[in-house]
Amino acid sequence: MKNPKPITPRKEINLRHGIKSSLPKMKTLFASVYTLYKISPNNSLIEYSKEIDQSGSTKIQLIDALHAELFAFFENQLTTSTITQNDFLIQFNQSPLFTSQLEALQVALQLYWKLGEIDFVINMASSKERTGGKRFNKKINFSINIDIIDNVLTNENIELTEETKNLIFNYITQKGLPTSNIEQKLIKTLTVLSEEVQFKIRDEAENEIFFQHEGIYSEVIDGSSVINKDPKEDVGPFRILKNTVKEGLNHFIEDDRTNGFQLKAGITPDEIKNYYNRVNTYLDLSAKGIDVEPDSDGADVSTSINKIYYGAPGTGKSHRVNQLLKGKENRTERITFHPEFDYTSFVGGYKPTMDGKDIRYEFVPQAFTNIYVKAWNDPDSDYYLVIEEINRGNCAEIFGDIFQLLDRNDSYKITPSKELKEYLEKALAENEKVDAGKLLLPPNLNILATMNTSDQSLFPMDSAFKRRWNWEYIPINYEVSSENKSAEFVVQLTDNQTFLWLDFIKAVNEIIKQNDNLGMDKCIGNYFIKPQNNIIELEEFINKAIFYLWNDVFKDEMEDDSIFKDKTTYEDFFPIDTQGNKKVNEILKQLDITITDSTIQ
Repeated sequence: MKNPKPITPRKEINLRHGIKSSLPKMKTLFASVYTLYKISPNNSLIEYSKEIDQSGSTKIQLIDALHAELFAFFENQLTTSTITQNDFLIQFNQSPLFTSQLEALQVALQLYWKLGEIDFVINMASSKERTGGKRFNKKINFSINIDIIDNVLTNENIELTEETKNLIFNYITQKGLPTSNIEQKLIKTLTVLSEEVQFKIRDEAENEIFFQHEGIYSEVIDGSSVINKDPKEDVGPFRILKNTVKEGLNHFIEDDRTNGFQLKAGITPDEIKNYYNRVNTYLDLSAKGIDVEPDSDGADVSTSINKIYYGAPGTGKSHRVNQLLKGKENRTERITFHPEFDYTSFVGGYKPTMDGKDIRYEFVPQAFTNIYVKAWNDPDSDYYLVIEEINRGNCAEIFGDIFQLLDRNDSYKITPSKELKEYLEKALAENEKVDAGKLLLPPNLNILATMNTSDQSLFPMDSAFKRRWNWEYIPINYEVSSENKSAEFVVQLTDNQTFLWLDFIKAVNEIIKQNDNLGMDKCIGNYFIKPQNNIIELEEFINKAIFYLWNDVFKDEMEDDSIFKDKTTYEDFFPIDTQGNKKVNEILKQLDITITDSTIQ
């Protein structure tokens, strides 16, 4: 039996208040997403599109592997409507899933209905489709909200009736096949799923008002109508709200272009009042704070990230980053923080350089400035600044005034130093869209960092710095599977005797976790040692794992709480072939770890 895994730290949700992308045909969008869920061979994740060249521009269509499933799912509808498979496929490919920008789809599917996460198959900035009209391959990770929808639409036998399929088919094709009364249940469910969404609108004085559906309900209860247009420009989820209401996908409100949002015909004041009270209770129970920090001028907050991968030493944090950046090495700057690293090492400063035989001083850019300039001068590509061991440097000193930029808010621009400003004015001279006199993180620049939790006390990070990052915990993996390469590692005691590395770290980490003075920070990760050919020699095991455990973990612990008994010192493990072997065997016996002897038949 195993203990449940701890709560997974999750990143804050980008509320996308500034997104300006439109998203028409909300019924078609919903129907195509639900259809993909029903025909997907894996109804938790689907890569649904393929890229094609259309008049010299990249577009996407449904992948060939799903064509047969799509036609089979709507077999009766295709027969009844007399629409050919080819014509239906053309209509399906005209769904917003294939024609709309990713950012608008993310607002609808991730923020509004929360049906799933939609993203590019290949990692790149969400803004990639903002200009140029190109569309790129996408994938959807479905959420449990799609299960709720499925429960509503299926009957007591957990099957879709043909009338319900007709409804989905009609949303895609507008053919008008006869449907059941289930549409109202679907619309109310979609309304319920969207109650947590936050919207932004400005008044005539351009003051920003942040609200949820309940803010509309509270007004229409008294018979009032609610403003349905931003005086400057509709942005973000508010655009999705207007489209869903316009298409009748909100159960309680409708949109009168003249009078604004108002109570939907057929809904009684008592009905909306009682529902409003239930919404209030739900929002109270959801226990989520609402970030109402405004975007500047309605501009989109950067979709790039600041992210720290953290965990015990050897869990594969750098490997995770390397996998993410595979094929993007030429757009990456990688540095390692250490106690002597400072602002000049990070950003740049005046240094002596040779000009022929003469020495002159000039500004020499460092990693941050180099990647900053590259990103601004190539807005169509993603760039990455990777910081290894971020907490081994004094972050407050290293980042200096750049610290403020981590908010990624257009209104937070800072003035660079005189020498940096002069350098940027030259380096960005041909870029008319950038103000070289003000620092602002490029929207296509991602900052990724790694951090060993066991080193967190070297230079503590203050809370203001930490909250500007997304965090992803990389856990220790004890599963024996082909994906876990460390499960194949063995420690070579003698020519014939070995034991499993995974058995060792699991046993010793259990002792570490149970010690209130130590905890998870001191545990050993899967790749604390990276052996050749999966064999860890005894010398390497003692010099790395045993030394770490003796010197950094158990050195100040009482023997009852330690794996080192009888006043064992690190010196007692030498010579390795004799004393080291003996001491390791004592530890293995104490940990109840099986030793495999290949001489025993």
